[in-house]
Amino acid sequence: MKVRSIPYGYQYVNGGIVLHPQESVIVKEICQSYLAGESLLNIAKSLNERFIEYMVGVVGWNKARIRRIIEDERYCGEGAYPVIIDKNLQIKMREIKSGKNNQKEVDRKSDIFQLGVPVLCPICNQKMHRRCNNSQRAKDRWACTSLDCKEMIIKADGEMIEGLTELLNMVIANPDIINIPSIKEYTPSIEVQRLHNEITRLLNGLKINKEEVQEKMREYISLKYKEMDSSVSTAQRLKDIFLESSPLDKFSIDLFTQTVISVILYKDKSVGIIFTNNQIIKKEL
Repeated sequence: MKVRSIPYGYQYVNGGIVLHPQESVIVKEICQSYLAGESLLNIAKSLNERFIEYMVGVVGWNKARIRRIIEDERYCGEGAYPVIIDKNLQIKMREIKSGKNNQKEVDRKSDIFQLGVPVLCPICNQKMHRRCNNSQRAKDRWACTSLDCKEMIIKADGEMIEGLTELLNMVIANPDIINIPSIKEYTPSIEVQRLHNEITRLLNGLKINKEEVQEKMREYISLKYKEMDSSVSTAQRLKDIFLESSPLDKFSIDLFTQTVISVILYKDKSVGIIFTNNQIIKKEL
């Protein structure tokens, strides 16, 4: 079994330890991926799929090798090793790792894990991942997955659920908040008109072929439906759901799932909801 004589990312040149030009880039990529929320297993899998060598002629990435890289202080310049990653980044990675270890007793059936929709960053609109570190007072936080953004917002799970419940109750109390767009006059396309004329011709024929007429009708209705603006019906269905809903004394995952497509977490720690009609609802402070 081959064993590295020097940590991944470095090489010997003229008896001294220097950065390996390709490997040091991979070390930075591994750390960035971990900070963005990727698991050790997924990072290893990605490197293996790209045939990134761990040693000359050997791919073989696994969780243990990835873990050693994110924990090894030599990458921060310890000893005679040149710096590859900033010390603060390693501290953040350790916080993430500690938070994951503390999640073993977490109830995965709680509301925060049942949302099922993306939580979006207010800065870049990319997805955010939930982080938890029980060693800190403000343990619940959301981190942007974009490596260019890295926005971090502290938001307790309970406060997040309370905020979402409050927004749902706000719409239940006043369903007119839902915007119903004006109905646009529908102008059929040439293809829809052609199908309509063809169906008329078939119906006016001396001998009507029912199967052919039914097939043309299905094609006509399907195409016409696709061409018609569905925003009105989507908004109306959304409004009807809230008209039929009773005020919530606790968070309703059923109502949330029926009506919400994503959540926005703002820098002031307030939350917003994006409904199925793409309308954003946010409580004004």
